[in-house]
Amino acid sequence: MTLMLKGPSFADELKTALVGDGSATFILLNNFEVETFWKDPGTAGLPSIPLGSSSIIVNRMEEFGILLVGQDDFVVLKAPVDETYRRYLRQNGFKIPNIVYVERNEPHLNITENVLACPATLRRLREIRQQYDNLYLLCFGVSRLEEELSRCTGIPLAQPGADVFQKVNSKIYSRSVNEAAGIRQIPGCNCSTLEELRLAYEKLSGCLLENKPLMLKDAMGVSGKGIVKIDSPDRFLHCYRLIERDVKRKGNRIQFVLEQMVDKAYDLNYQFLITRTGEVRFHFVKESLTDQGVHAGHLIPSRLSADQIDVLRSAAEKIGRQLYRDGYYGVVGIDAILDSDGTLWPNLEINARFNMSTYQATIQQEWIDESKSALAKHYTLRLKHPIGFEAILRELDEFIFTKEKGTGLLVNNFATVNAAWNKPGEPFVGRLYCIIISEKSASLDALDGKIRERLSRMECIAHGQGSA
Repeated sequence: MTLMLKGPSFADELKTALVGDGSATFILLNNFEVETFWKDPGTAGLPSIPLGSSSIIVNRMEEFGILLVGQDDFVVLKAPVDETYRRYLRQNGFKIPNIVYVERNEPHLNITENVLACPATLRRLREIRQQYDNLYLLCFGVSRLEEELSRCTGIPLAQPGADVFQKVNSKIYSRSVNEAAGIRQIPGCNCSTLEELRLAYEKLSGCLLENKPLMLKDAMGVSGKGIVKIDSPDRFLHCYRLIERDVKRKGNRIQFVLEQMVDKAYDLNYQFLITRTGEVRFHFVKESLTDQGVHAGHLIPSRLSADQIDVLRSAAEKIGRQLYRDGYYGVVGIDAILDSDGTLWPNLEINARFNMSTYQATIQQEWIDESKSALAKHYTLRLKHPIGFEAILRELDEFIFTKEKGTGLLVNNFATVNAAWNKPGEPFVGRLYCIIISEKSASLDALDGKIRERLSRMECIAHGQGSA
């Protein structure tokens, strides 16, 4: 078990680690899926499926930030926080930061694009800049867009520049770090040309004869996209031809990893922080929940032994030192795997940026101690009209977290529930993000089941098919 220790708040730790000043003020920009802007447009890839309304929901995940930084900091949001939700958080001891709303919300744009397209919001940020001497822009991750926003507003970045982020967040970079640091890694190959991809397949294709699939991964893929399971020679040939066709249109560059698929017991995620002076601070390890390769939540704490956690601590130190040598400092989340035979693979992928675990850090530090367990997840809601947070409180009454109980369902993002709503009467899908906190002896699965059942009833009410 590894939980965050009591001490300085996570926000204060970030300030001293990143800018060397605990009294600094942050403007937090939660630019989720910044990875899409790190991918070189001249690099061939696999066909992608349009995200549709899910991209609109992702663009409202920026509300997670209100539980990350301090009350004297700022968070940029695309729309106001539901007043009942804000009141609920305050009643339970959470200190809400100052909020800068984008005055013209464009749902299909991510938060940085939206701010850059809104002159009124840019003016507001420049005004804030004039009021503070030690103000910094803190981002989920930095691309050219965030660098442009920093230039436009005069607010310096608290993190390295886009070139560093782009380099260290490639799956090719992750494998290279493992090799250089002597970290055990899944058999596979980095592929920067079609010829390297062909040779990698020849080297690994014997796995298919043993019914062990391969995984073809776009080096800059994000959220389960850009990953293809190769379970037959025909499947590989089909993918190869698609990539070859894209190469002819864009040039001869590719960035792929071809790896053996691991028969996993469960996925893991651990986080550490690299300070501006190169210190590596290990935070926690959790079990990651996935659905068809897409992140679906976390289980806290993990079931790893103390010795296994020490392996991850050692890996974090090695990876952190290499990242720092390559110019990176800041939050790092590592995806790892424990396979079915008990082998621990400490570094499947480096995410040198914020990750979903980061947004749970304040809650974890304050409310999830050694006596507690927790499940971080989202519930999918199918609705016909927007609902307010009071509907959640009413329907889930006895399950809702309060500071007096110290347990229950704690909503950490409500904006994503109504984000995809377009017009009256038209069905839409929303997400309710939360952390279910329970005493160690209680069953998280049982509580999860009861909440799902109650939310299903609320869907019926929202569709006008019944009443409570």
